[in-house]
This record gives sequence, structure tokens and C-alpha cells, in this order.
Amino acid sequence: MKRSLAAVILILAIFLGLNFQATGSAKYTKETGKKCKFCHTSVPAKGATDPLLNDDGKKFKDNGNKLTDEQKAQAG
Repeated sequence: MKRSLAAVILILAIFLGLNFQATGSAKYTKETGKKCKFCHTSVPAKGATDPLLNDDGKKFKDNGNKLTDEQKAQAG
């Protein structure tokens, strides 16, 4: 019994962990065709003040949250 409960809790924890999505990812992906990793070094924690931006993310932010022409031409 205890083993079954532990297995259910473990599966639930894995499911919830794998289902985590950044808030704006669906809109961003639809508008840009790019994945989160295009702009972020890793997914920021919920409520984090540091968005963990890479160089492309900084360019995107500086360009009014729009892809530059150079970024539009990049694959991925």
C-alpha cells in the first residue's frame, strides 16, 4: 500500500514538473516560431526577476520584444 502511494506521488511530481511552462511561451512561439531557448539560457523560475537572457534575448528585448531581421533569418 505504501509503495503504491509513493509511486503515485512520484508520478504526479514528475508529471507536474514536466508540464511547467513559462507564462508567455505559447504566445511567443506562435508569434515568432522560436522556442524559449532561443532567448533564454534556461527557463527562469516562476516570479524570478532575472529572465536569464542570452545575447539573442537581449537583442529581442532591446528591439521592443520583436525579432530583429537577423533573428528572423536564423533557424530554430
